[in-house]
Amino acid sequence: MQNIFREFVFILFYRLPLFIAVFLAVFIISLVFSVTLPSIYRSTAKFSLVIPQSFDPLQQETSYDYRNRVRRFLQDQKELVLSNRVLTKVVQEIYPDITRQSAITQRINDLRQNLDVVPPGGESFEGSSVFIVEFSDRSPAFATKIATSVTENYLATYREISQGKSNYSHSFFQEQTQKLEKDMKEKESKVRDFETKQALALLEILNLGEGKGGNVEVGPNALLTQFLGNYHSLQAELAGLQASIGSLELETNRSGIPVVLPEMEVTGRAITIFKNKVASLQIQLNEMKPQFRENFEPMKQIEQELKLSVDSLKTEMKRTISAQRITANSIRARLGQLEKTIQSLRDRIQLIAKEKVTYEALLQEFNIAKEAYTRTKAQLEQARMAQSLIQDKQFLTLIDKPAIPLSPYKPNRVLLVLGGLLAGFFLGIAAALTVDHFDHRMKTIYVIEKQLNIPVLGSIPSL
Repeated sequence: MQNIFREFVFILFYRLPLFIAVFLAVFIISLVFSVTLPSIYRSTAKFSLVIPQSFDPLQQETSYDYRNRVRRFLQDQKELVLSNRVLTKVVQEIYPDITRQSAITQRINDLRQNLDVVPPGGESFEGSSVFIVEFSDRSPAFATKIATSVTENYLATYREISQGKSNYSHSFFQEQTQKLEKDMKEKESKVRDFETKQALALLEILNLGEGKGGNVEVGPNALLTQFLGNYHSLQAELAGLQASIGSLELETNRSGIPVVLPEMEVTGRAITIFKNKVASLQIQLNEMKPQFRENFEPMKQIEQELKLSVDSLKTEMKRTISAQRITANSIRARLGQLEKTIQSLRDRIQLIAKEKVTYEALLQEFNIAKEAYTRTKAQLEQARMAQSLIQDKQFLTLIDKPAIPLSPYKPNRVLLVLGGLLAGFFLGIAAALTVDHFDHRMKTIYVIEKQLNIPVLGSIPSL
């Protein structure tokens, strides 16, 4: 290690002129650059950004990722600052004599090269809600003038965009509210017209089916139930009459004494009287037969009277059959009328059911239109509140206005000189080592002893 250091020092002193030449050349070049490079001044404007929840229904976001929202918004502001919309106003303000579009575009490109939107202090947009608009130029006054113009036109453009969005949102919801209000009134008019024209049907619609809150039927259903009950009762009564008529006909057609049904025995009726008389005569005849002969005159009279009573009983039973047939025909007529009434009620109920479906559909359409109108009206109120707020003053704040810079931010002349000193020193050493590496002559007694492997007795100094 000691020999290496000794050899390094020897090479450095041996190549001292080359080292000094390289060192001075690099140092002088850096000195010239530090003196001749023009000063660049930078004028900045600082903005603070806050993104609360927007009142505007069209601009509301459901995302809860505030950091990403700020990052996106800051990126949008950078694009807005560098946009043609803002820079065109700046060029027209700074260079009023320029009218050709190609010249304006060229000026915009020149401004854009020296204009930037960056976060402060080397931070990223993900970690800061503050951003800086900066413009660089050789003239501090011109840099300040451009930065001021960019700031003012940027704020004005941002205000126009915010106001335009609010106006559009308000106009949109105002138009939607008017359309929905008109639609709601049309639906309401249809419902009211239906209720006016179908007032009687509406009562039946409201009473259709079972009464709410109880088991009592009302309306056409109640009438239908009542008539169906009457219809079934008459059918049962008719069936009973038909069975009674059939039994009576069988009894009247028999050759003997007919059997009288219990329901036909009513006190004071002829059938009951003749039945009782027949029974009494029959008892007398049964009592006399064992005692007298057949030709006994009183017994013949009783038999004759019994026959007459039986014939009278049958005649009364036939009259009863005729009366029951008349009653049955009357019941059949009533059943036919009830069938027509029941069918009419069923048709009416079916018609009312259709009207009920129509009425419920009209009510549903009206309720949907009313709900949509109410919701849109609330959104219109939110849009009106958003329009009344000054969006740029709420969300965007100008912290520092552009000011004339007192000192340039580049070049850093001291740093250039120090860099030249260090670069000259290391480049001089590198040049000396490189030249010596390619020089294969033996210059020291140590190299001679090492290469030739013989001792050196003495040396003559270089004069």
